Amino acid sequence: MRKRICYIVITLLLAGGAVVCAIRWQAWFGMPDEPRWTGETREYRFPAWEEDRTPGSLDILVLGDIHNALLREDYNALAERVPQADAVAQTGDWLDRGYPYYYQLLLREWTDCRLAGLPVIPCPGNHEYTKGLRKTLSPVWSDAFTVPDNGPVEVPGVSYYIDLPAVRFIVIDTNPLVRLVDLTRTQTWVEQTMKSAGNRYIVVMMHHPVLSAREGRFNPIVYATFRYTLGKADLVLAGHDHSYMRMGNFVVLNTGGTAKPQKEQIRLQETIVNCEEPVYAVLHIDEPCPDHPSPLLFCTYRMRDNVLIDSLHVSHD
Repeated sequence: MRKRICYIVITLLLAGGAVVCAIRWQAWFGMPDEPRWTGETREYRFPAWEEDRTPGSLDILVLGDIHNALLREDYNALAERVPQADAVAQTGDWLDRGYPYYYQLLLREWTDCRLAGLPVIPCPGNHEYTKGLRKTLSPVWSDAFTVPDNGPVEVPGVSYYIDLPAVRFIVIDTNPLVRLVDLTRTQTWVEQTMKSAGNRYIVVMMHHPVLSAREGRFNPIVYATFRYTLGKADLVLAGHDHSYMRMGNFVVLNTGGTAKPQKEQIRLQETIVNCEEPVYAVLHIDEPCPDHPSPLLFCTYRMRDNVLIDSLHVSHD
């Protein structure tokens, strides 16, 4: 009798394990079949920031998760709202999947819009990575964007920095940071890059936020690694949570991804600003003075009606 019970328990466990593996096979070992592109195939490389591009004042249009949800008319509307934009920064998950199909969807809407000629500062999101035994950044992303090769040595992913007038933009690819050695090397590189920025403002962009905007999205690895270090930055931009939140200098943006409700906040002493609707932001810095840069102004607007919902002023004394 006892053996029979053992056999039954083992059989149930094996059957349950088989069911779980079958359900999770897609996430563990590969993506679903790639959709077939039936439209006109386009080749396009997003413009990068050029060193000799030095406008007196600086305006950067900042976009969060998009997931292929914005159309050409949406991008044109943003161009009308921010006609003085010098560049576009994006916090990841511009594509819904890392397949050429979704890349072609983006190109169809982007290449003919009024923002297409602007330099782009990109950050890889988890949806630009393909799932499997090992997460890999889709070659489509690398074909689309040109970024400096000045990131942390021997660390996987696409981390880099760009020096703009009065601002050092530091981009951290948080997707492949799973080993302690990679986390340590990246944190060291971030600290050194921040220290060598001189009197520039420091704006950090990453996909997974240090402080999450939604319940169940807290990332303890990202928090423990970067909370103290990035607390010294002037502004930290992230996405991933499909909601807007600002807690001190930490910002989470969502521009086109399916908005998800904020059920519970991790409440610290800083003021919390929330919005569950899609938003966009503008980072503005006037022409710097000889001794001190002009104040940095970060403003966030609702996509549907262009209403200002949040602003942050930063000034170096």
